[in-house]
Amino acid sequence: MTETEKKAAHRERLEQKTVVTSRLSETTRFVAFGIVAWVFAVQASDAEFSKTYIQNYEIWINIAGAFAVISIASDYFQYLCAYLSVEHALNRKEQGYKFNRNHPAYFLQTAFFVIKQVTVGLGAISIATTFALHIFLN
Repeated sequence: MTETEKKAAHRERLEQKTVVTSRLSETTRFVAFGIVAWVFAVQASDAEFSKTYIQNYEIWINIAGAFAVISIASDYFQYLCAYLSVEHALNRKEQGYKFNRNHPAYFLQTAFFVIKQVTVGLGAISIATTFALHIFLN
């Protein structure tokens, strides 16, 4: 593989990474808001199903809702940190406008990306598990 081919392959992988991370963020947002809606609907419902579901799994339902809210907040803070990181890079003329990987905003951008994925995943697992248990055990 020539250097030109390697650079082209690298550029393609970066483009794929951009698409995938964007889709992950969209999906995370969608799932997190869905969990919040689910928790609200179940908590607000007078249906017998909801009453027994809450009675048996309230702590897990509330934890799932809290995880979803943390995920939504992390999504926002990720973008805020990205903005701050770009602003910082734009002030680094002497360094060729490169990102400062040691800048807190640069680190936090990645941290919030991971946090939002983990928390929405845990929230989804909590809802799916408790719902399945409630359906099959009742």
